[in-house]
Amino acid sequence: MTRILIAISTSRYSRELVTLALKEADMLRVQHEDVGLDVLYVIESDDLAEVGERVGGEGFLGMSPKQEVLDLLAAEHHRMALRRVHQVREAAEAHGYSVTFTEVQGRFADSVIRYAEKHLNDLILITRADRPFISRVLFGSETERVDRLARRDGLGKVIIKDD
Repeated sequence: MTRILIAISTSRYSRELVTLALKEADMLRVQHEDVGLDVLYVIESDDLAEVGERVGGEGFLGMSPKQEVLDLLAAEHHRMALRRVHQVREAAEAHGYSVTFTEVQGRFADSVIRYAEKHLNDLILITRADRPFISRVLFGSETERVDRLARRDGLGKVIIKDD
């Protein structure tokens, strides 16, 4: 079976990633391959902690205490990521594909690479856009790191979706 890994996180998601995953799966199915979709959701708790350290002590961001703002940011990213997971499940089931969902905590690139190694994914789909500006500023981007490590380790092909 060909396994497609869709990697999302608290700061990396894309409306178009689901469409891309299904398009790739459909092309593989035309080639008479069985296809399964793996959705990996990485909760980037370390990144949120680093953001808190960068902002500083018990200060305020705008009119709210720092921790409250950071908690709201984390909750919003988590809500959006779970919405993407739901979209993947619904769309995949409508196309007749099986979906495996895994949620982990850690650094995005390291988590994606570990998962792809363990599950022998043939294709890794990630995005580097379609997230709030503040998220890009606070979290940066590890998509190129995933691509570089996957090539170095001989893992599946990486497709980075720009939205």
